[in-house]
Order: sequence, then structure tokens, then C-alpha cells
Amino acid sequence: MAHNLTPTEAADWAAAELRSMYATVTDWDTALFDQVVLHLAASGQPFGMNQIRQIVPDDACRRAGLYFHALVSHDSLHPNQPQLLRRVGDQPSINPKAHGKRVNLYRLTPAGRRHIEARQAARKQARQQGRAAA
Repeated sequence: MAHNLTPTEAADWAAAELRSMYATVTDWDTALFDQVVLHLAASGQPFGMNQIRQIVPDDACRRAGLYFHALVSHDSLHPNQPQLLRRVGDQPSINPKAHGKRVNLYRLTPAGRRHIEARQAARKQARQQGRAAA
């Protein structure tokens, strides 16, 4: 990052950096995490990376942080819309490479559930349209 940026230039740079990081989370990853989050949220218990790590393969786990960040950032980027994920605490990571680092625990809000279910429905509709066009 170049030094001496104006606040607007710095914000634009940061937004571009985030977009490039989020681009590494594929549609497949998002579909996988959406399904896992809905499954974990159905228990009514808080969930986070420890629970994701027990379900999702290691290679996909590396992108889960960006997935969660996108849901949490949605709240700050859209302050007039309902919160999608609510942070409710933290716990030590079960990942041995994290050396006990604390990881967030979340609850999926009703708005978050609707958001994820709408994405799932859109993916299903796109698949059906693709099959019909074939």
C-alpha cells in the first residue's frame, strides 16, 4: 500500500483488498459453508470455527474465516439492514496450529437464516436454468 493516501483513497484500497480476498472463497465454498452454518444453527447452540473444523475438510476451513467475515461485515456495510450473525462469545481454538488462540462463537439471526436460504434458492434456480438451457 502506498503511503500518504487520503482517507478516501485508503478506504478504496482497503475495499479492493477485501474484494480480492473474498474472491478466493469460491461459490462451492460458500454453498458448503451455508449448508454447514444452517445445520449448526439448527441445534440452537453457538457455533464457530471449532464446530466448522469438525465438519468441513481442512482445505475449505482455510477460507471459512473470510466467509464469516463477509457475513459479519454485511452488518456494518448495511447498517439499516438486520444483523446476520451475532457474536455471542469465544473459546480456545481446537486447531493445534492456533496454539489456543480464541475463536469467535456466533448465533445465526433470523435475518441471517433468510439471507442464507435465499442464496441457496438462487443457486438451485441457477442450476435448474442451466439444465433447462442444456
